[in-house]
Amino acid sequence: MRTIARFVRSSLLVAPLLSWSSATDDATCIDAGGGGCPSDDSSLLSLPIRRQQQLAATELVGVAADPAPTVQCPGSASLCAGSQCCPGTSVTQQRTFPCPNAKADYDLGAGNQTDLVAALLSAMTREEKHQFLRGTGWVGWENEPSYYIGDAGLHERFGIPSLNMQDNGQGFRTVTEGIISEVTSWPSTLAAASSWSEAGTERWAIALGKEFKIKGANVILGPGLNVHRVALGGRNGEYVSGESPYFGARMAKPYVKGVQSQNVLAVAKHFVLNNQETNRDTVNSVADPRTLWEVYYPPFEAAVEAGAASFMCSYNYVNGQHACGSSDILLKDLKQHMGFEGWVQSDWWALHSFAAMDGVDQEMPGDTTLNAKVWFTDANLDTLRDAKVDNMVGRMLRPMLEYGLFEPGNHVCIPPDCSDELYEANATSPEHQEISKEMAIKAMLLLKNEDNVLPFTDQVKKIALLGAACDAKQDVESQLLIWDKGSYYNIGGSGRVIAWDPVTIYAGLQAACEQKGCELQTYFGTNASEALTRAEGADVAILCGGTTSTEGHDRVSLSVDDEDFMVELARSIKAIPVITLTMTPGAIVMPWINDTDAALNVFIAGKYTGTAFASALFGDSNPSAKSLVTFPVSESDTVLPCATGFPDICNYTEGLYVGYLALEGKPVTFPFGHGLSYTQFEYAFVGSSDSKPACKDAKVCISAKVKNSGKVKGVEVAQLYLTYPDSAGEPANQLGGFVRTEELEPDSEIGIDFPLTERDLSYYDAEARAWKLVTGTFTVSVGSSSRDMRFQTTFTI
Repeated sequence: MRTIARFVRSSLLVAPLLSWSSATDDATCIDAGGGGCPSDDSSLLSLPIRRQQQLAATELVGVAADPAPTVQCPGSASLCAGSQCCPGTSVTQQRTFPCPNAKADYDLGAGNQTDLVAALLSAMTREEKHQFLRGTGWVGWENEPSYYIGDAGLHERFGIPSLNMQDNGQGFRTVTEGIISEVTSWPSTLAAASSWSEAGTERWAIALGKEFKIKGANVILGPGLNVHRVALGGRNGEYVSGESPYFGARMAKPYVKGVQSQNVLAVAKHFVLNNQETNRDTVNSVADPRTLWEVYYPPFEAAVEAGAASFMCSYNYVNGQHACGSSDILLKDLKQHMGFEGWVQSDWWALHSFAAMDGVDQEMPGDTTLNAKVWFTDANLDTLRDAKVDNMVGRMLRPMLEYGLFEPGNHVCIPPDCSDELYEANATSPEHQEISKEMAIKAMLLLKNEDNVLPFTDQVKKIALLGAACDAKQDVESQLLIWDKGSYYNIGGSGRVIAWDPVTIYAGLQAACEQKGCELQTYFGTNASEALTRAEGADVAILCGGTTSTEGHDRVSLSVDDEDFMVELARSIKAIPVITLTMTPGAIVMPWINDTDAALNVFIAGKYTGTAFASALFGDSNPSAKSLVTFPVSESDTVLPCATGFPDICNYTEGLYVGYLALEGKPVTFPFGHGLSYTQFEYAFVGSSDSKPACKDAKVCISAKVKNSGKVKGVEVAQLYLTYPDSAGEPANQLGGFVRTEELEPDSEIGIDFPLTERDLSYYDAEARAWKLVTGTFTVSVGSSSRDMRFQTTFTI
């Protein structure tokens, strides 16, 4: 062993291999075997961000010798390992390049990676390339044992790992009973996002990446980014954006970065206009270019900017073409205009043509069913020119190298030899269980709290807990048999992470009462008269309700399952405060709300649902979540799913007016961005400045102060809403900024900044296919929700 500068390693050289030295930030090739070195003219390209961070964090260290060479160099018979270089080939113009399994911090530049990818593509056979372009591991509708939900690139040479893909963006899919106890039951994506915390999203994504990696998967089929157009949408609980493209863009970046920091590739989905499950295979979603770019594309653009490795195209038609076959959206918009450099994979059985020339790079899952055929057959792929195939496979190899999947320590099992990882490995941990619990607590929405009924005081000794949803059991057996069955703790379909023995509301309150000395009077039925009798003598009454959703079906209504019970009971209880607790996959109508004193809602929250409710009810935590959806007065106030498919048109006639923007000026039960606290916050406008560090690259920056003027510590999510000049033709009061504050003690305050970039102040000009800055006077409103503004100001561009 010898001690040398950063990233330099002693090598067990096998002629004609080479070794890189980097005593400075410039890489130098030491010719150890006559293979030649790059010329001075072949200087490395600028370092990727990830490499720069690694370089900056590394000190001079002693490094052990490389392991014995075992990986074949592409383009030669030589073997390599670790820091050793492979001989140059004709496709690299004789420039040497790192061994394919070199550690990511050893591959110092994009130029090296470019040469390595070129060498790999030149050495791989067409059959080997085809294995990446078409999935495997399914027979009909059945996933073969010891295969992941998606598998590609199995048994390749040159140290190339397979792509092991697993659902879903909100946790490792529990396809067998055994897996349930081995992975963490997280809150749904919508619940997780309700904290409005980018740091929290990245922390969660890192934990997800760790669990997927332990279970042998190196691709996570998420995040789900679609904006909620249809309140009844069956998969809204999986989609981080809520009703705001701006919010979705802010959350997409930390999610992608967090997952991929763990050597697990992210797949942004479902691209695009996958806004309903009704007729999802045939619905023809028609939207104009401005609507696409301003409403439905921004979260996906953010994923591109964050370096997402892959995109999944959706089942539906977009403007008359299958999304997985539309060159307009996949080639022109995604790959050309957005600059996406990763690969596009089809959703499972979503191809309806051989769409390689239309922007699809990979067909999944790669098998035939009664309703679907395989299009990426060898015969069809053989019609493509080598350059096209290399472009498609190169889009996979590059992020695999960039995010360390080639490194020996990050290699995954190769199906079907994955039984230990997939079915036996324990990926959860006490730390992850605590994170899940904390996320559920932070997802708790305090919607109403008349006369500060909550949190409970010491005078509350007897609590009537009423309704079947208060002690809803988890039917694991039926969920494993019925793939699209959900529960109050997890949604159904491919996004399902079944919670084993979740904490019910009853269990959560029972545990709390054992500590606090209160008593529960329970009734877990749906007969209002019986419940009323059971509530006699109680100090407060809690009414529980819930509903769930699933992939493949939109919800039949916005009602909770026992709505009539809750309405009748809330109207009947007069002598004591009435509190409602609801568990939902998205927006609901609340016809009982005027007869209640307080209301808490949580979007499907996983294992610790009951713990989170108890924490909020007793004041062990102070609610800080904000709703990403509008709670409408009536279902008729929302956009309903289109009932027919192609060739009928599902016309997005509302254009830019989606979600809360369509309800501006209309009554709602609770608005977008709403969420109360047990304390109060005061806002003050400070001014406009672009000189602060937080305002870097901003066209305009709004500064404010938020003060905790209440009696208990708490967290506020301050929100900025932007109204454009009338000439822009934009909806009023669009979310344009938010800040989740640190926890503030009573009487303490904090300064916050809302940077507004040129893009934030622009509209999409469809004719010019470009963003154009709007000129005129803008109005900025800052406050606690979209309808709770604390101050306004204006500025002129």
